[in-house]
Amino acid sequence: MKLKLVIEGPQVQDVGYRFFLMEKAKGLSGFDAFNEGESLVVLLEGEEGSVRRFVEMAKEEAPPPAKVSLIRTEDYDGPVTSLREFREQFNTEQLVKIAVTGVEMKGDIKEMKVDIKEMKGDMKEMKGDIKEIKGDVKEVLVKQDETIHEIRELRVDLKSWMDERLTKLEKDVGLIKQKMGLG
Repeated sequence: MKLKLVIEGPQVQDVGYRFFLMEKAKGLSGFDAFNEGESLVVLLEGEEGSVRRFVEMAKEEAPPPAKVSLIRTEDYDGPVTSLREFREQFNTEQLVKIAVTGVEMKGDIKEMKVDIKEMKGDMKEMKGDIKEIKGDVKEVLVKQDETIHEIRELRVDLKSWMDERLTKLEKDVGLIKQKMGLG
């Protein structure tokens, strides 16, 4: 028996659906799965019971990221790739994807290395800025200490002056009291 299974939905491609179905197709003699438009088309060949069991399984199960809205079957009388041949083609296709991804990653890694070099340069520049800021902070702290010292000296000078003035005032008040005969 041959049958065409059409799986439709917003997320039936690039979710591992073909691999998922291929793994479940063990009792079939023929199997092919490919993307067509927004759908996944699956061609089946085998004993009627095996084909029907596969269709029921496909209606009940899907890979976790898949989002299916409709699964329909159609009669089909064209050629169907053997399951073994499909598996070999599928594995080759996946290896090519892996190789292409590896080459793309290699380019990304080169770009990342350039970015890292730039970041290292930026970090060196920041370290220089931090050293400069530390120097400025030290300078401010030294000036702050000098200013505090000067203020303390002024307070000592002011206290001496005020003590002298107070002593002189007390003396003057004493003389005034004597002249007035109060003291």
